[in-house]
Formats: sequence, C-alpha cells, structure tokens
Amino acid sequence: METTTTVKGKSSSTRISRNVQFTLCGSCYWCASYLDGRGIEKCPACGEQRVELMPLAGNEMYTFDYEEKRGVTVDFLPLKIAA
Repeated sequence: METTTTVKGKSSSTRISRNVQFTLCGSCYWCASYLDGRGIEKCPACGEQRVELMPLAGNEMYTFDYEEKRGVTVDFLPLKIAA
C-alpha cells in the first residue's frame, strides 16, 4: 500500500514520503515512524529481529503509550487538518 504524507505549513504543503509505517520492536518496544518504505531488519535499540511494520494511510496518525501493567497501546486516528 502506498500513501503520501504531507506537512502543512503556512504557505504550502511539503511531501515527506509516499510510504509511512509505524515501526515497533516486539522485544523492547522501541518505536518510530519509518518514512522510507524498505523497513528495517533488526531493532536499532536492542538488536532483536522482532520489528513489525504497520502501514499508515495518508490521512492517518497514531498515538503510542506503554504502561508496565497493560503493555503497549497504539491508537490509529484520522488526521485532522485545519481549514
């Protein structure tokens, strides 16, 4: 799935990437937004190969939370663009 993510400024929109993915390590819970689209083979924090990639739609954002008791919570939400 290919998407386009943009950053809206006062004067124009700038395309960041056509393929944005939420990246999460299943071992240490390191996470990042990955813009390249090729993915990574191992976690840069712990070196494990349990990295999962979840594609984001062009109109989607996420919030990430970690609690020791509940674990990882990721919410995917529609991007609100100011008019």
